[in-house]
Formats: sequence, C-alpha cells, structure tokens
Amino acid sequence: MCLYHCELLEARLTLKRPEVIVIGAGTAGCVTAKRCAELGLKTMLLDRKPEPEIGKKVCGDEISKSHFEFTGIKPPHGKEISSEVKGADVYPPNMSNELQVRGWDEFDGWTIDRPRFGQRLLQRAVQVGVVFKPEVHVVGPILLQERVAGVVYLDRHTDEKMAISCKLVVDASGFAGVIRKKLDDPLVERDIAKEDIALCYREILDLKNPMAEPEVARIYLGGDAAPQGYAWVFPKGPKTINAGVGITGGKGKASPKSYFEIFKKQIPLLHGARVLESGGGAVPIRRPMKSLVTDGVAFVGDAAWQVNPIHGGGIGAGMRAGIILGEVAKQAIARRDLSARGLWGYNTLYLRGFGRRLASLEVFKRLLQAVSDEDMNYGFEKRLLEANDLMAANRGDGLSIGMRNKIGRVKRGASRVKLLLKLRKAAGLMKKVDRHYAQYPGTPDGLENWTRGINKIMESARFSS
Repeated sequence: MCLYHCELLEARLTLKRPEVIVIGAGTAGCVTAKRCAELGLKTMLLDRKPEPEIGKKVCGDEISKSHFEFTGIKPPHGKEISSEVKGADVYPPNMSNELQVRGWDEFDGWTIDRPRFGQRLLQRAVQVGVVFKPEVHVVGPILLQERVAGVVYLDRHTDEKMAISCKLVVDASGFAGVIRKKLDDPLVERDIAKEDIALCYREILDLKNPMAEPEVARIYLGGDAAPQGYAWVFPKGPKTINAGVGITGGKGKASPKSYFEIFKKQIPLLHGARVLESGGGAVPIRRPMKSLVTDGVAFVGDAAWQVNPIHGGGIGAGMRAGIILGEVAKQAIARRDLSARGLWGYNTLYLRGFGRRLASLEVFKRLLQAVSDEDMNYGFEKRLLEANDLMAANRGDGLSIGMRNKIGRVKRGASRVKLLLKLRKAAGLMKKVDRHYAQYPGTPDGLENWTRGINKIMESARFSS
C-alpha cells in the first residue's frame, strides 16, 4: 500500500524516472550528483534557486587543500580563488597573546569566490549527465511501504505540483533538511538542540588600508562580540575580507548582526570599511547524524550536520561525503538494495573516517563554550594550549597533552588548577570519541547500542565549574 503525502493525490508523475534525485545544488549536492552520474546513474538535481544564483551562500568561503587531495576534485583556480591562506592567528577574548598557526600543510588552502566555485561544480555535474531543474520547491518525500521512493515538488513557474519516483533520494538541502524533517524513522535524527546551532552574520568588506599579512586568517574566541561563539576575519585579497560572527547556544537576546557591530568597533582593521555584501544564516555545530541513511534516502552536507563544530566550516566535509555517497549509491543500486542496510557503507566509510574527526571536535567546542573569558585569556597567556594542540584537535588526534610537556603546563597553570583539569578531561574525552567512532557498527543492528555509548560520552562532556 502506498503511503503518499496528501499533496501527491493531485500531483502527476513527470519525466522519465531517474535513479537518483539530489535535493539542493550546494557544494555537497553538486559533488554527490556529479559522482552518481559519472558512475552511470541517471541523476536529477533539484534546487529552489534560479541557475545563476547557484553557489551563492553566506559562509566564511575558506577551504583547505586537503579536501581536494582526498576527493580528487580539481582545486580552485583562476578567478575562483579570492586569496591563498597560509596560516591563522587565533585570539582569546582580550585579543592578546594570540596563537600563530603556521607551516601546517593540512590547514593551508584558499578563500574562494563562492558563486564561481559553485557554478563550476554545477556545470561539471551537468556535463557528465546530471539533469538540473532550478526554481522548484520540494514539498516532501513520497513514501512507499515506509520507504522513501521519490519526492513531491512545486514548480515555481507553473505552480504545478509534480511527483517523481526514484530509487534513491539524497537530501542535500542544507540546514533546512527538507526531507530529514519530514521523516518519522528511528534511524533519522530530525531535530537539533539549540546549543548545537550557530546563528551567523557576515559581511564582505573593502578595507581602507591593506592587511599586513593578507595570507593569514584570523579567528577570535568569546568576548563581548562573540559570547560562547567565535568571530572571524578571512582574507579575500589585500584589501578585501570576509568577516563575521557565529553565536552559539542561544546566548543573549541580540541578533548576530548586532554582535558583529560590536566586533567591528573592536578591530581597528575594520574601521571605516565599506560593506560590499552582507547576510546571515544558521549552521549546525555538532557531530554528524548518528545515521546518514535510512530506507531509500541518504543525507549529505549541512542536512547531515557534516560541519566542523568549532568554526562551522562545511564545504570540505560535504565534498568528502558526496564522493563516498556516490560510490555507495552505485553499489546499492547494482545490488537492488536501497534499504538502510544496503546503503550502510556510506555510514561506515564516512563516520569511521572524517566523521570521527568532526565528532571529537564537538567535545572541544563544548570546552570552549564552558571556559570563562578570564580563564581563556589566562590559558592563552600561559600557553596552556599551543598551536600544535589546535592542529592536532583539527586533525581528529585529540589534544596532544602528553607527558613530555605536561609538567611545564602544570607549572604555568598552577593558579588555574580547575582549568588544567578541564583541559585534561577534554583531551581524554576526545580520545574516547575517536575510539568509539572507529567502532561504528557495520550494520543497522548495532546502531542502538553504539548510540547509547556515544550519548554517554557526550553527556560527560560538561565543563561548567
């Protein structure tokens, strides 16, 4: 028996049936669609935007070279590159004693012209056979015997409701999660806690004076401008920057834009800058969904919460997932098994790999949110955290607080014993998370026990005084 949404009763089937429908032509969606088509799958890509607007999104625009090395996707080139990034300065709330991160190949990359980059990914997908349909609003899934079997969408030009069946639906619709939020399935996490959302606002600014180090990104933690959050200044040229704030946990009643105005007053570099572009949005900042698949559907990109919990960057994480998902989709369709079990390889390959890195960073995020501005200032001054600690955490290696340098840190942090204990606790929990994700279950049967285990670890990741 068919369990269609009521809207489907008046809809009509259209087009020759594709094998894969991808919802959302962002980075993750375009990469997934292209990979599916490259592997011979009939693939349709849907997006609510007009084609010329594909690629436009409010974000930090920064991506590291390592993601292109993993995926094999051609790196940004020509006008797609706004600026090369060769390091970062990380500032505590008092904006002094910053950590300077230099010489780490994995961190180096670019800030990109997001529209140009997005248009290139879309055109490459179309060139290999993806059928792209812009300006459509996806209403929800078609359910056949409790399995996702297609989508219903509204054509914005004709106001006609359409239904298309397929073998696999990929929700790449971003934080909105238009399919994810309409499924009642034990494998699917529909909702996200308030403290795991960052509300962001950013501006592209033309500076009055050029930057002293135009190849260095700058990240600011906490303070009046970003309580329980972060602010950033990413270079997009000698005199052009992408700057913004992300406010997490629902902290405060003000809007992110009002916090950004505070930030602009605090940073002399931004004084008198001309606004070229502005906008805001919401970003998930927690570990990925416990399962990235269920029967007939997979989730990728922001829709799957595949985002770095520390700074909200998700371009590279979504690209990695899209390549893996395309290959798993090919195998599942060849086996004629589009059940969660048949798609489970996407879970194991991603969550045991890059996903475990993102999950361990959630612990680090919780530590940063819980540490007071005073303690954070002290920690930077006394170098209780060092640049290699930040890079180890970013790689998913936890905090590298080993015996070799532990004694020196204890001496430097003698007057902040509680802070040292929090750092030690975070280091241990990040290792636990990493080990737990390495044991992600090979079938859906083990997910319940595994989920209880990761929830227990995260419940202990509380660092309040």
